[in-house]
Amino acid sequence: MNGSPNSLNIIPSRYVQIDHFLSQLEQAALLNYVITQESYFELTMTSGGELDYRRSKVLYSLPYFDTLISDRIRAVLPDVIRHLRIEPFLVDQIEVQLTAHGDGDYYKLHNDNGSSETATRELTYVYYFHYEPKAFEGGDLLLYDSRIEEGFYVQAESFQRIEPRNNSVIFFLSRCLHAVQSVQCPSRVFVDGRFTINGWIRRSEEWA
Repeated sequence: MNGSPNSLNIIPSRYVQIDHFLSQLEQAALLNYVITQESYFELTMTSGGELDYRRSKVLYSLPYFDTLISDRIRAVLPDVIRHLRIEPFLVDQIEVQLTAHGDGDYYKLHNDNGSSETATRELTYVYYFHYEPKAFEGGDLLLYDSRIEEGFYVQAESFQRIEPRNNSVIFFLSRCLHAVQSVQCPSRVFVDGRFTINGWIRRSEEWA
C-alpha cells in the first residue's frame, strides 16, 4: 500500500485477487476472439459525457465468454464476499464488457455506483488478460481508501496499486474510488495492449 492511513476515519479498500481464473485453452480462445473483433470495438464514454476523463475501447458483444465469466464469478462469489468481509447479498445481474487499453489510454478517478442507474452495483470485478510476452507497461489500477464526509464516501490519500496480472481477476466494492494509470504500448498494435473483461455484480433490491 502506498501512503498508510493515518486517521481513525480511514476505511481501507479491500480487494480479492484470484490467479489462473481461466484455463489456458479458455484464455487462448478469448485472445483469438479479441483479434477477430478488433473492428467492432467502440470508443468508451463516461456516463456524464466528460472529455479527457477516459480513453479506451470497449466491446459489448461477448457470445459464450459472457456466460463463461458470469458462471465462474458465481462459483467464487461466496469466498469473495467472505474475504471482503461484507454481508451476503442476492445477485440480480452480472454485467459484462470487454475493454482494451492501448498506448496512452487511461481512466481517471471514479467509482462505479455513483448514480441512480448504477446504485445497485455492489461489487466491481476486473479480469486481466494479454498476450505473452507482455508488450505494454503501466495500466496499474489505483484503488483508493475512503473517508466519510457528510454521509458520503470521499477519496483518502492512501491507496493500493494493483498490477494487471495476466489471467487474474480482482473484486472490490463498487463504491471505492479507483483509477487506471496510463498504458505505454510502444508498438501501438491493438493485440499488444492491456485487455480486461470487467463489469459489475448488481444486488437484487428484493433481498430481505
